[in-house]
Formats: sequence, C-alpha cells, structure tokens
Amino acid sequence: MSYESDAEDTQFLRAGDIAGLLAKYDPVIVGRCVAGLRGSLDAEDVAQNVKLRLLNEFHRGKTYGETPYRVVVHQVITWTLGDHFDGRPTDVPLPEGWEPEAPEQPAAIDSRSYLMDLFAELPEKTRRVLELRYLLGMEHDEIARRLEMTRNAVDQALHRGHEKLRESVAYG
Repeated sequence: MSYESDAEDTQFLRAGDIAGLLAKYDPVIVGRCVAGLRGSLDAEDVAQNVKLRLLNEFHRGKTYGETPYRVVVHQVITWTLGDHFDGRPTDVPLPEGWEPEAPEQPAAIDSRSYLMDLFAELPEKTRRVLELRYLLGMEHDEIARRLEMTRNAVDQALHRGHEKLRESVAYG
C-alpha cells in the first residue's frame, strides 16, 4: 500500500463512508482469512466477523490517531483469526440502525474472482489443485483421482499453494 492509499482511507473515514472503506479492503480481508484458515468453510464467516468488528469500532467512534487504516485492518484480521483458533466467539452484533447497501455483485462472485486472481500466480499443478479444492469444493481424494496424482502429492500441492498465497496476501 502507498501513501496515496492511506490518504484515500483518511478521506473515506472523514466522509463517514465506512461501507466504501470496507469494500476497498474486502479482498484483503477475505484473502487473509482464506489463507489463514487454509480454505476452511469458516473463512468467509471469520472475514464477515472482521468486517463487523471494524464496523462496530467505527460506529463507537473509535479513532486510530496516526496509524494507517490498512494497519488497523490487518490487526483486526489477526485478532479475529486468533480468536477463531482459540475457540473464542468472533461474532459481533451489527450496530443499531445499520442498513448496508446492496452490493453491486454477490460477495461469492467477488471472492471467487479474487481467488482466481490469486491462483493465477501459482505454478500450474498447484493452481489446478487449489482451484479444484476451493472453487469446486472437491475433497483431497477426489482431486487425486481427477488429476491422476497420489493423495500425498495433492496434500503437498495444497501446502505449497497455501504458503505462496499467505506470502502474496501478507506482502501484496
């Protein structure tokens, strides 16, 4: 992220446009949750809870001083993932009177598109394994049969893919 991005975030905050700000960071939030939870079905729920946590902080009047909002977003993701792994509830109620605008596209399409973009950077074999696992929802054994690989090779490809995705999301 750049200083221009930080300035844009500040404009969103000053204008009270938290929906626009959350929409901007949605791919980052979803991507880190998917990578952090290794594609678990809980990833989208945890990502939603991150957004609710950020929304609640905004509605409570929380300010961050000189801290760039992108840093706040990543810290809230880290806390929420930590709560999830520790078995603590991560659900946060919506603030009173919050009426979100209807999204232009369904979130599933945005998430799918974001994952496809992330996967495009991976080596072909790893990309194909991750696409079958996370875009088509296939189990490890099904992937192995379909790609004529051993189950262990599928597990290794998933592991390598998760590592590369974690790096690209963390530093992208």
